[in-house]
Amino acid sequence: MKCLIAILCLFCVTQIGFAQVDEPRLVSPIAALARSAVLPGWGQFYIHSYRRGGIVVVGTGASLVGALLANQAFQDVYNNQYVKAARVNPNSEEAIFQFNRANQRFKLRQFFLYAAVGVWVYSIIDSYVGANFYNATAKADLLIDDAKQIEKLGVKVGIAPTQFYLSLTKAF
Repeated sequence: MKCLIAILCLFCVTQIGFAQVDEPRLVSPIAALARSAVLPGWGQFYIHSYRRGGIVVVGTGASLVGALLANQAFQDVYNNQYVKAARVNPNSEEAIFQFNRANQRFKLRQFFLYAAVGVWVYSIIDSYVGANFYNATAKADLLIDDAKQIEKLGVKVGIAPTQFYLSLTKAF
């Protein structure tokens, strides 16, 4: 009888100890995806991936600034040099040369715009996948903590071809 009371007391203490363990805050993958769709990097910050979030914010911002600067250079060459040369003779060497210069800047602008969109799409996908990894890691850590608590109790479980055994060894 005393042994049964000791086991029940141990079980109650163990349950109270397990109940005090804080559950990890899991994140919603859909919420992370939606945040990154609204603003690149926001989903990464939501899932506590600050380094990747910073890289996404800087990458998108740098690409957009590059596109803006390339657009200004394109507008400058096109409006101030190509248009002047094309008014005189659209097929002259100077007009063709200035058109090619403007076209290079136009292509550079397009490259930066596509790079910004690519980083944004990467941000959306990465935030969804990262949220799932974050949740899996949090659950695994919780499982490891529970296993350590069980090891402290001295519970041993074994399986043999002919038997299944459970032993509890605790010194009182």
